[in-house]
Amino acid sequence: MSACNQVDEKQGDNSNLESFREWRVGNFHYSDGAFKYLIHRTSAYQEEFLLQEGLLVRFSINWENDSVYVMQFDSILSNPNQTELAFDINQIQKTCTMTEVTSHSYVERSVNNLNDIIDYTQIIRNQRD
Repeated sequence: MSACNQVDEKQGDNSNLESFREWRVGNFHYSDGAFKYLIHRTSAYQEEFLLQEGLLVRFSINWENDSVYVMQFDSILSNPNQTELAFDINQIQKTCTMTEVTSHSYVERSVNNLNDIIDYTQIIRNQRD
């Protein structure tokens, strides 16, 4: 969980800082195969809701600059189906870089402290915030 699917790596134009700032808070979504996640992002937290399971997880979020943020596991807010999570989720810290930023989506490039995998996820703005 946490906004990271593998997609093709692409270079994005990161010159429009105002475009980045528009993504700091709001409601977004992404898909990972058959699973759909909803994101609610505030200035301090990102909550991710897995629609199919009813699982709601909170991450703290700290912005290093306009296009890079670090997320760290905070808590499980809801888990009605007792979905089994990775044993080390409490330790996860993910560094994310926004690339290919547009008004309706961006590609998140992320790495975490638990493995060497670079993930790419398309984050899409919800039509209604």
